[in-house]
Amino acid sequence: MALLEIEHLTEFFGGLRAVSDFNIRLEHGEIVGLIGPNGAGKTTVFNVITGVYRPTQGTIVFDGQSIVGKKTHQITQLGIARTFQTIRLFTQSSVIDNIKIAYHFRMPYGNMDSFLHTRKDWEGERMGDDYAIDLLRIFHLDQQADNVSGSLPYGAQRRLEIARALATKPKLLILDEPAAGMNPAEADELMTMIRWLRDQFDLTILLIEHQMRVVMGVCERIKVMDFGETICEGVPEYVRNDPRVCEAYLGKGA
Repeated sequence: MALLEIEHLTEFFGGLRAVSDFNIRLEHGEIVGLIGPNGAGKTTVFNVITGVYRPTQGTIVFDGQSIVGKKTHQITQLGIARTFQTIRLFTQSSVIDNIKIAYHFRMPYGNMDSFLHTRKDWEGERMGDDYAIDLLRIFHLDQQADNVSGSLPYGAQRRLEIARALATKPKLLILDEPAAGMNPAEADELMTMIRWLRDQFDLTILLIEHQMRVVMGVCERIKVMDFGETICEGVPEYVRNDPRVCEAYLGKGA
């Protein structure tokens, strides 16, 4: 059974059709890229998957159950986490608190436990602290744990956003332009990290990315959109050589 299966997804905003008859199937452990020019509908697909928008038409099944109509926090609790094209950290909170806030979705106690400060509440907080530090070590942020997250350099903020997504213990990690603003060396490190995270955390990864070097280097399959429609899909080499992709996205002669 596929981890995520989307069939005939269509999304209208007023009279504008942003996504048309979109279909995708993600198997456990895959790294799949979704590319296309600005305005192609990629982020709209991400927003529909994560419950920001409700699809006009179509079905979305995650881990055997429909998630159409579920709220964003419910979808997070089911095992889908995402990052954003524009970094959305809690910039006035510490680095470690950004992780702990996300981990709250998985903490093994309820509101009454928190209110009464029960043993379960205390143990959950301790587990959250330990898990947050472990994640920060992975992303080389443990030395900045108490710093205000908004003071971090851009690349470190990108890493923190991925770490925060992982704090919810997802099965599917959705990355929206994770290499944005990175230099070639940082992009190379990111590719290595994405593969390692997939293996270490048993993840399936779906990513939007404009750096073709990253997409071609890390994705096992790629789906290409233009004007809300799928124009090509396949392994990287096939996509790279498709004339429709070269014209619509990579540029003629690419």
